[in-house]
Amino acid sequence: MAGKLLNEGENRIANQLFEATALDSTLELRLYCAPTTEPPEDAVFADITEPSGAGYAAKTLTRGTDWTVVTDTATCVAQTFSATGSWGNVYGYFICVPTTHEMICCEQFSDGPYNIILNGQSITVTPTITLS
Repeated sequence: MAGKLLNEGENRIANQLFEATALDSTLELRLYCAPTTEPPEDAVFADITEPSGAGYAAKTLTRGTDWTVVTDTATCVAQTFSATGSWGNVYGYFICVPTTHEMICCEQFSDGPYNIILNGQSITVTPTITLS
């Protein structure tokens, strides 16, 4: 999977490289149930519906620890979301800044949606971002 950068993510990266914005030490990996298509490049956190309850929680991704960068592609270690009940259809994932919820990137599952309806079902995501 290769996530696409969103406008907020591009702005965040530019500000951290060229302005005085502090680097993010962590990001969050989250799942989305809506929209049912990949969010557009101008998507913001308010446009997204996440699973609710049933054991769902964002995953913390730590800068410098969880990521490997080769050429123009950053890959995070696999993250597993395990349900304790029903989440319904899950269409993809996104990465955002924990404190501001600025959306960095997103990706719709190419083989989804995953219909999570039972305790013990899980989704494993290996976030990958290619800068091109």
